[in-house]
Amino acid sequence: MKGRINDKYAINMKSAKSARLIVVLFAVFTVALSGCVEDVEDEQNNTTGEEYEYGMANVESIDILTLESFPVQINVIAEGYLPDGCTEIDKINTEKEGNNFNITITTKRPKDAICTQAIESFRETIPLEVQGLSAGNYTVNVNGVTGSFELAIDNTLEEAPNSMPPRQQVITEAGNGTGITLENEETFYLRLQENPTTGYSWELNLSEGLSLVSDKYYPPESGEGERTIVGAGGVHVWEIKADSEGTQQVTAVYRRSWENETGTEERFKLNVEVV
Repeated sequence: MKGRINDKYAINMKSAKSARLIVVLFAVFTVALSGCVEDVEDEQNNTTGEEYEYGMANVESIDILTLESFPVQINVIAEGYLPDGCTEIDKINTEKEGNNFNITITTKRPKDAICTQAIESFRETIPLEVQGLSAGNYTVNVNGVTGSFELAIDNTLEEAPNSMPPRQQVITEAGNGTGITLENEETFYLRLQENPTTGYSWELNLSEGLSLVSDKYYPPESGEGERTIVGAGGVHVWEIKADSEGTQQVTAVYRRSWENETGTEERFKLNVEVV
């Protein structure tokens, strides 16, 4: 009887030791797991922007360019400098309040980075959303540097690009390098894709026997209730009239007005025989 009691006591002792061992192992596992969670949280925090220092770009001057089109297209050229080789432009944000355009250019730089101390210059072309604005004076502020521009007339369109008379010829990019025949005093439409938000636009030239009746740019169409996509291209439409008989010519170059021609620009050419 005494032996059985001793055996039961030994079993109970073993069970108690096993239970204590399980508790100890569980505690160790819990501590280790919490450490891993903290490491993961630290890594996540390091990827949310804490490794960068953010600031404002040093803007020295701005130039406001009015592109030769209608509706008018406005580009702002901002020039300035960055303090070292590690700092770069982060974001460009444009907000309009009344007749004021407020543009903010921010920078970012890796924390604790060892960088060259040489000043780095920058030049940014920033298109303004001026479609639909009323005639008047407008102010542009880029990081504290200001300028202004004037719209002599309302910058709006009264008709859509597809509302051209069906009997008149419409020439598109597919007509590049070809020819058409017109009667004297007859007109036709030239319709080319264009995206002035990139700074590029068509520069049109007509021979002496042709004259320009109208010149309009149409932004990309959007569905009812939808906003026009910023940065998307539209279409430029010219109505051209034949003034005298003979062989005439229409040429166009797709370029930035403030840059010199290099010979690599996209070009358009149309021969017009006036009878």
